[in-house]
Amino acid sequence: MAILNRLTITLVLVALIGLAHAQRNNPEEARFNNARELMDLGKYGLAMQAFEPLTNAFEGNRYSRISSFYYAVSAYNDGQKYVARDMFLQILQKYPTWEKLDEVNLWLSNIYLREGDIKNGLNYASLIRNPDIKSEASILKKSLLSTLSYKFLDSLLIAYPSDREIAENLADKIIEQPITSQDRDYLENIVSVYELDKAKYRIEETLKSIKKDRYQVAVLLPFMLSELRSSTKHLSNEFVIELYEGILMAVSELRNRGIKISLHLYDTRKDSTVTSNIVRLEELNHMDLIIGPLYPGPVKVVSEFAFDRQINMINPLSNNSEIIGNNPFAFLYMPSMETMAIESAKYIDSQLENKNAFIFHGQSSRDSTLAHTYKREIEARGFNVCLMKGIAREDGKKILDILTNTVTVEFDASEFDSVVVDDKIEGNLRITEKDYLVVRPDSIGHVFVASNDPALVANAITGLETRGDTIALLGSERWLDERVISVGGLDRLNTMLVAPTYIDKSNPVFEGIHTMYMEAFNAYPSRYFYIGYEAMMTVGKMMNNMGNLFQFDPGINDFIAGELFSGSLYGSQNCNQIVPIIRFDRSELVLVKPR
Repeated sequence: MAILNRLTITLVLVALIGLAHAQRNNPEEARFNNARELMDLGKYGLAMQAFEPLTNAFEGNRYSRISSFYYAVSAYNDGQKYVARDMFLQILQKYPTWEKLDEVNLWLSNIYLREGDIKNGLNYASLIRNPDIKSEASILKKSLLSTLSYKFLDSLLIAYPSDREIAENLADKIIEQPITSQDRDYLENIVSVYELDKAKYRIEETLKSIKKDRYQVAVLLPFMLSELRSSTKHLSNEFVIELYEGILMAVSELRNRGIKISLHLYDTRKDSTVTSNIVRLEELNHMDLIIGPLYPGPVKVVSEFAFDRQINMINPLSNNSEIIGNNPFAFLYMPSMETMAIESAKYIDSQLENKNAFIFHGQSSRDSTLAHTYKREIEARGFNVCLMKGIAREDGKKILDILTNTVTVEFDASEFDSVVVDDKIEGNLRITEKDYLVVRPDSIGHVFVASNDPALVANAITGLETRGDTIALLGSERWLDERVISVGGLDRLNTMLVAPTYIDKSNPVFEGIHTMYMEAFNAYPSRYFYIGYEAMMTVGKMMNNMGNLFQFDPGINDFIAGELFSGSLYGSQNCNQIVPIIRFDRSELVLVKPR
């Protein structure tokens, strides 16, 4: 309102300069001055009464236009918005050539916008031609548009594609979101089309990767040092210690190869507040890489910090693409759920002729994302997903029931060998003399179980073994870690497992590292140790070859051979694009993708 009232005062001075001297003895002048004084004193109701007689265009009244304007202004300030709106509209109709119509349009734009009538508000603002008033309208629009939601602004921009203020407010809404949620591609398009400030929105930054003699790496993990000091028998974060042991051994090996890494440890304690205090430390601004954190709250804090300070961060364990979002400085060492689903679909397409599939998944968002992405990908390749079902852990037997349900058929001996039998039942694999499977044998090419839940997996294995046909099974290497899951069953079935951490144990490197760990810690290394080792070796080699911001170096498109795992390839993505798949061959696990 300050903007409009300032314009009101300006209008008074401009409009009256030419009238004051000529109208000294005119009684309308005294009435007008009285009305204006009442308005200036904030007595808007009385001002309206004083202005009203002067709004009529009777002979000799040179105050009708300006009085009509101030009558509307007073009505607005008195809370009579609709009266003000009607008077402003009347001015437009009665005085279409008045030189002060830009101010009228500004007031109408303000009224309609505040009423929520965005269409009329924007339309009247678009009629303003005076550059100064147009600038004021832009400020007014931006102030009011800033209160609208992202979704509403997005729809407005579609309706008013030439409105720069809408575009700018929408861009502001995008950057207000956490970096992991920002649609950076859309933001870049808006900034380009409407010529917004690229520096403000961090678009097309000219960043260059720098090679260094030594790289500073911050390790932000939930070490839970208080537990370590208390000498408790059970550590809730034992896997974190094992992960760090792998990182340490990799740093030692990198040093042997002439790649110098200095590690800086920080205990996030799974706490966002603790992590926020860590990233405020001055030393964090000078890091070349951040490993971690692992939990959602701290990840959000560090992701914002990494984006702001332009420091790469990598999560060594997660497959969740939400962790990286649209942050160009955030990476997953593992392939994301979506990447695993896409690459699995490619492999299945190359291996199976039967295009029918069943998909079972757990209730977690992880399982759902994996299942739905896989469904989309194989259907795009001509497959038919006959059934996709989400199943809770306690209902795992439903998978067994679906795969082994039978129908009982009554017939006499003369009919047994007749083709008529097939017409009487839905399945044709006999379990007993009269029981047949509902799902016909070999009618399904493969079953994908998008879950690591032992109950779901065990029921799928039992169901397929009971059937005894040729249906293939697709799943995860994590199944091999569960004692309740029959490895023998997986071996007997045509089982394929997505295995990002598969290690060929005949590899001499594996034997050497395994022996070193045993000698150092007098224990067997876990998968977390190997992940920590491989992740640190990978990013160490990437920084050595491409610099601290390796994503801006052409070498990011090159495959990086793994020490123990299959290797890494990022390209334009921020997660590993290499998705190994293993299967049993004469009771031995072998790598079939990539070869």
